[in-house]
Amino acid sequence: MAEPGKPKSGLAGLIAALTNNLDEATISSYAHSLAHWDAERTGATSAAFQILDTKAAGLLTHVSMMIAGLGIVAPLLAQHRFEEIVIVCEIIVYLLISIGCLRCLSVRSVEALQHPSIQRELIVKHELYRLCNNATIWFTIIVFASFPIMLSFP
Repeated sequence: MAEPGKPKSGLAGLIAALTNNLDEATISSYAHSLAHWDAERTGATSAAFQILDTKAAGLLTHVSMMIAGLGIVAPLLAQHRFEEIVIVCEIIVYLLISIGCLRCLSVRSVEALQHPSIQRELIVKHELYRLCNNATIWFTIIVFASFPIMLSFP
């Protein structure tokens, strides 16, 4: 059970929310934290977060399609163990990029909502999105170039 006045977080907070086992102190603290979070955000900051969420969701869609495409192409294209390893490594890289995209979409914890670190979070998400976007562009070019090479491989 959470201490009175202290919001539940992590796994305990998830279990409490799923089982409707939230006490009044947790509910009132959470509402206060959200109000504080909204008060700290300016119109420009809110717009920036929304744009980053939209872009990260679009990038995650592309990454998901590439993972699915590689999974479908793998049995058709891979004739040797080396080619299988290359395709599995390509899927792993896309999975790592998807983790970065999911981090860009992550929701702040209750404790983080109480700190005035909104601008820092915006910078982190922006830079992480930029990294994921560049990695996706370059890695998609590499995957595209690897297909003819693997097809010509004896």
